[in-house]
Amino acid sequence: MSVIAASTAVLLFALAGRYGYDGDELYFVMAGRHLDWGYADQPPGVPVLALLADTLAPGSLRVLRLPAIAATATGIVLAALLAREMGADRRAQWLTAAAYALAFGALGRLLSTMVFDLALWTLLSWLLARWVRLRREGVPRDRLLLAAGAVVGVALQAKFQIAVYCAALLAAVLLCGPRALLTRPPLWAGAALAALSAVPTLVWQHRHGWPQWEMAGAIAAEVSRIDGSAENLVLMVLGLGPVLGLVLGLYGLARLLAGREPRAHRFLAVAALLVTGFVVLTGGRAYYVYGVFPALWAAGAVGFQRRRSGPATGGRLADSRGTDRQRRVGRWAGPVIAVSLLWPLADLPLLPRDAYSDRPPHRLDKRSEIGWPELADQVGEIYHALPPGRRDHAVIMSDDYWVASALAYFGPARRLPPVHSGSRGYWYFGAPGADRTTLLYVGEPEPAVRAHFTVVRRIATVDNELGIDTDYQGRPISLISGPKQPWTRIWPDFRRLNLLS
Repeated sequence: MSVIAASTAVLLFALAGRYGYDGDELYFVMAGRHLDWGYADQPPGVPVLALLADTLAPGSLRVLRLPAIAATATGIVLAALLAREMGADRRAQWLTAAAYALAFGALGRLLSTMVFDLALWTLLSWLLARWVRLRREGVPRDRLLLAAGAVVGVALQAKFQIAVYCAALLAAVLLCGPRALLTRPPLWAGAALAALSAVPTLVWQHRHGWPQWEMAGAIAAEVSRIDGSAENLVLMVLGLGPVLGLVLGLYGLARLLAGREPRAHRFLAVAALLVTGFVVLTGGRAYYVYGVFPALWAAGAVGFQRRRSGPATGGRLADSRGTDRQRRVGRWAGPVIAVSLLWPLADLPLLPRDAYSDRPPHRLDKRSEIGWPELADQVGEIYHALPPGRRDHAVIMSDDYWVASALAYFGPARRLPPVHSGSRGYWYFGAPGADRTTLLYVGEPEPAVRAHFTVVRRIATVDNELGIDTDYQGRPISLISGPKQPWTRIWPDFRRLNLLS
């Protein structure tokens, strides 16, 4: 398992410098530069990491992405350890680690909240599974429960979804045990520790009207309009990964629910179903459920280990029928392994950047990492071509928080003015200054712009000159002037959490 983790980390690090910043990564850096106890769309954990990386090594993609790579490698090891707690031998641990690497490995190339969520959910599952095993062996280690609370506290700094998993785990333990877990004081001490860690962020949310609740509704609307409920459910299943992860996950789920060994860990399968049901009903993104998969992979690997070994042979095949079965499996094992290995390659930046020229966008391509400096170059040329009097009172604005983040990040080197946006959490970074009466607006002017300014004139079209059709290629660039009221009066109308409105 250490070989799989190390190999994955080396591959991700080698590819980390390809293309450029992802739109979300640029937003994390800008959120870090506007450091606060909370944000409309996330806790402060990842923006803090982005700020540290960008401060220590400005402009280094590898340094920025190093925490995500480390989290992914750690998650691979934790998945194997989770399988060991369920009784897995070395081969079954290897299978579990491989399933994690193949399903989630490519995700660790970029800095995101998801990669930390996956590793921390796996760590929480491992702590609980270990507590269960040690209790069955008569050597309980309640400090594991206190550690679990600390893990939840850390996870709450990355995403709030860990709270859903905790609620599902508690409900699952009530339904199928081990109910003794709920009587242990360290469990509730750990829960108090986790709750305490979230207080600053919750205070920020309260002071700003709980925008995270609004974000949940905005995301549900986007999921419904982009993917639809049925497709989103399919994406959840596909998140198990290629053939290996899919087979291990479904078999592990069935095995745990059927009460087979490891019977004591059945609550992990019930919790997985509860989390999935909650995400489906609330319209959350498919990847919100991915953190429950490592426990299912582990149980599936243990199940195949039991089938492979005879109960009375100490791990040797029970009879010739087992040998025949191995031969049959061997016939399709090669193709299955090949498909499993090729699957994640589609989500890695292996193609040269020019390969995206004159090709339509695809869900798995890397266009969100291409063209940001070129966009800043174009906006810079337009800005510096403005008459001096107008330029002195101009500010840059966008209808998209990715575009705003890119222009803010690459803007200083091009002597651009401050950048603002009403999109997502960027609105909370503040309004333009009172003397900024001209907008150089990148994107489709939103209703608030047209309602509060008298002149809206399109002057250019976004063109990265790379021949690559990115999400922002072809968007209008407008010169907007004539504010009807001061920014203090009109800025609240620019706030927009939903990207589709």
